[in-house]
Amino acid sequence: MKKVRRKSSDKDLSKSERIWWTVLKNQAREFCLATGLHGYKYIAQSQRSRIERVIWAIILFASFCCAIVLMKIAWDYYASHPTMTVIETTHRGIWNYPFPAVTVCNINRISLKLTRNLVETLNHPSNISKEFLVQEFRLLVELLDPDVFGHDVTENLTRLQDILDENKLTIPEVIEKVSQNCSDLIRSCKWNDDLFECDKFFNKSFTRDGLCCSFNYVSPYDIENSFNTKPRRIPACGYQTGLTITVNPDPEDYLATILGSFGVKVLVHYPYDYPDHNADDKLIDLNKQAFLSVSPEETYATLDVKDLTIPTRNCVFSDEGDKILNKEHMAYRRLTSERYSYVNCMAECRASTIKRKCNCIPYYFPPSENRVCNLKDVKCLSTYRSWYDTSWPGEEAKEEMEVEKNIQEVYQRPCGCVPDCSLYRYPVEVSQGVLDNNIYFEDFHFLRKSSEDDETKNSSMIHVFFSDLIAIQYRRSVHYNWRNLFASFGGLLGLFVGFSLMSGFEVIYFFVIRIITDRFMKNDQEDRTKSRIIT
Repeated sequence: MKKVRRKSSDKDLSKSERIWWTVLKNQAREFCLATGLHGYKYIAQSQRSRIERVIWAIILFASFCCAIVLMKIAWDYYASHPTMTVIETTHRGIWNYPFPAVTVCNINRISLKLTRNLVETLNHPSNISKEFLVQEFRLLVELLDPDVFGHDVTENLTRLQDILDENKLTIPEVIEKVSQNCSDLIRSCKWNDDLFECDKFFNKSFTRDGLCCSFNYVSPYDIENSFNTKPRRIPACGYQTGLTITVNPDPEDYLATILGSFGVKVLVHYPYDYPDHNADDKLIDLNKQAFLSVSPEETYATLDVKDLTIPTRNCVFSDEGDKILNKEHMAYRRLTSERYSYVNCMAECRASTIKRKCNCIPYYFPPSENRVCNLKDVKCLSTYRSWYDTSWPGEEAKEEMEVEKNIQEVYQRPCGCVPDCSLYRYPVEVSQGVLDNNIYFEDFHFLRKSSEDDETKNSSMIHVFFSDLIAIQYRRSVHYNWRNLFASFGGLLGLFVGFSLMSGFEVIYFFVIRIITDRFMKNDQEDRTKSRIIT
């Protein structure tokens, strides 16, 4: 009895499958004859030969495959190029751009006069003369540029550090005492055609070149002490309306230099960025009048960029910095600035690498709770210089370094540093000529007619200003949104298959609505026929 029921059930199932297959085949034939898609009617026309219909089927299938392949290529391109940067305008007013920070560094890092004054107050071994000890202070440059002397000076470094320890002097304190004061380096200042006291706007700042003097730089010290953290702006162009300063590097006071030259190094950078080696720098010689013409550039990101994930867009906004920093780097967050930027992140990454390798942080980074590297740490700094003084901190530098190209591996970058979505750049062009000290300027009292004034014979005048009233603005936006993809895919399907939106409704109509309708209508007809036979 069970076998009979099982055979009957299998027979009903097979019959139902045949019915569905018949309905599906009929609907497919009607779809091919009625659809607006190109070429499908030739497959369903019974008057054509089988070979001809097979050929048309192959052609249509190949066209459909080509469309799918090209759609896949378009999707892959979108995935690898989620954003694009274009010129928004070339006529954006410069009053919309913050004036750059100007950091002035004396090429001479150790003042001879100040060092002699310090040595006079130090306790030191009797077998070491004061003049010899003054010359030994040149070794402080090793903290900026390890192995700058080119030979082993470990013994000298240890001896000098022992003397400093005996006198209970830290490296930052020593650097403060032997570095030229900003008031001595920068003699006169002018901003927007108005004279002002240099000490009012120029502050000491820690940079990659040591202790320097900065204008319009928002340092961590300013933020910590709630000073004005809004960079200055200017609504005009030309050297008369920018920043004008006179500097006197005092070459007779040279003891240890970072370069084999006289003069100053001027760094022009974004006010919130740490003055690192990547800043646009210019060397200004003695007795020169230099014009630093700045052409600012801004790149801003649209709101739809922020809707993308950070690995997809491969950039971050300043308020997202904490999201992308790993736990190890988080300990050194805000070492250089409260505001995230790629420059600050890389500087902090170098600091964390030095901390990990040498258990200290160089003095040229802003003060923190970490131990400051002293002269006994120079050997370690020199050993691991290829680990931190590179564009890829945390890994040993190689001649041919393979950089990760997959944007999905963005978090594997050193310390998680990711480029900025919005940023300012300050390209600088410099021109300079010989400064004639015999020319008298009423406003600038430092330039005298008399050439006997020793304080002015080595002075240089520096002008930093915007080159034009307008500047370039770039826009970073989403390369492909859903509308672009919709149009791209629709175009490819239309080109290869003749597909349109109405074709999609035809597919739904013939293979969903019609099949269901026909199947139920046939079941109703069968039920009515059976009822008539019974009656």
